[in-house]
Amino acid sequence: MTRRTLTLLGVLAVGALGAVGCGSAQKDASSTTASGDTQTLRIPYLADMSVPDPDVFYDIEGNAVILNQYEGLLKYKEGTLELAPNLAKSWKVSSDGLTYTFTLQDGVTFHDGSKMTCNSVKAAFQRRLDVDQAPAYMLKDVKSMTCDGNELTITLKSKVQPFLHYMASSWGPKVIGPEAIKENAGKDYGQTWLQTHGDGTGPYKLTSFKRGSSYVLTRNDDYWGTPANFQKVVISITPDMGTQRLKLEKGDFDAILHGFPASELESLPDNITVDKQDSLLRLILYVNSNKAPFNDPAVRAGLGSTIDIDQLVEQGYSDTAEPAKGVYPPGLLPGEPALPYKVDTAKAKAAADKAKTKKITLGYSADESGVQRRVGELLQAQLKTAGYDVTIKEVQLPQVYGYIENLKDAPDLLLMTNTPDGAHPDLWARIMFYSTGGLNFLGAQNKQIDANLDEALSAPDDKANALYKQVAQEVIDDNQFFLLGDVKNVFVMSNSLGNVQNTPAYPWLIDLAAVKRGN
Repeated sequence: MTRRTLTLLGVLAVGALGAVGCGSAQKDASSTTASGDTQTLRIPYLADMSVPDPDVFYDIEGNAVILNQYEGLLKYKEGTLELAPNLAKSWKVSSDGLTYTFTLQDGVTFHDGSKMTCNSVKAAFQRRLDVDQAPAYMLKDVKSMTCDGNELTITLKSKVQPFLHYMASSWGPKVIGPEAIKENAGKDYGQTWLQTHGDGTGPYKLTSFKRGSSYVLTRNDDYWGTPANFQKVVISITPDMGTQRLKLEKGDFDAILHGFPASELESLPDNITVDKQDSLLRLILYVNSNKAPFNDPAVRAGLGSTIDIDQLVEQGYSDTAEPAKGVYPPGLLPGEPALPYKVDTAKAKAAADKAKTKKITLGYSADESGVQRRVGELLQAQLKTAGYDVTIKEVQLPQVYGYIENLKDAPDLLLMTNTPDGAHPDLWARIMFYSTGGLNFLGAQNKQIDANLDEALSAPDDKANALYKQVAQEVIDDNQFFLLGDVKNVFVMSNSLGNVQNTPAYPWLIDLAAVKRGN
């Protein structure tokens, strides 16, 4: 399973809390999942989310819980990478790119009934900075926040190219009810309370959070926007994909939103439909340039002649992914340089002959569908043709997060799937290719990439785009990352569901408020 960076400590800390309920709103989920209950949407998670606190949460598993409780100022328009209004109905940006003025929606209330004001938004954003967990980086460059009626003005210390995309990101700043935080703050800004409760403005309320068992979202009948169609959403923690499939086919679940084995899609019964949608998820091969043999640039370059991307994607993903064309996910940077990878057996063997050792380890991230293992086996065979002796092994997330501390003992190659923080080039390049990027698991270093990204952050649009293209060329030339595939969101659902909407920048997620029973 793919997770964002810097979540491991949060996962461990929350896991230690055990199963905790949501006060008087607690209700056993089993009573809402009986066959024939048309007002309840039932979906499984393969594992617990780390924590339902939007200022701490930085995973993918759990997006549905966060994004249906909480809202940001902006969002991405359904089915596109375009910015759209959310809690802000309009916005203006100063000519120097330093000042953002957001005009807030009228008539918005929190789940506790209190009214959302400009000061509510300001307090919520300040809380993110005070909690100072991984997602806080999106507000680190804020110099000041001021309110004038229903207008929030944010002034930055320096221009930040992707700032509006921060506001629309899955992990971007969300608006939490300030009264709920004050009442339950303690000394941790409400973090303990928000591990099992919530107070947002979204179409659903969190009414039960039973770690290791289930979560329940209940429709917010006072929602300021279009109300949700289902009265409840029950999310059951179901770690076994086989069990998930059986319950889906029996009607005990309505949809499986990720992880379904691609090889089994063709064998589903007629009452199940498969919806494949574009996403920003990417299959990546990390190269450990901190030890032999791939500390030699010539040996690394030979991988581009060794890897048959078309075979990896076609045979590994069974029509649920496409071969990557560029360094950035599709749509983020038009006109970027094309990937030059082309199989050339003679070049591949010549490069491998220069390697100081032919024995290498290929790690692949654990995933429930088995696709990463399949791609790893295919890649193992391709590398063997070039002359390498390859051992493949499944690696768990705690191991991956720990590689940066001991790169000499990390795998020589690492196969993973990851996604950007939003639909902007910086929100991919900075977390992946920057020397201290959160998803740069094998410690790749390139001073020119760092310099270009730092300059692009505050540059005019045309200059920034040129710099992001230079970064792409550096990634291609340096061969410390190989971009292999663009992976689709694959939703396996009961035929009874209709109005299924998805946004590429929100992985593993359909719009739970929009989906309904019937067409």
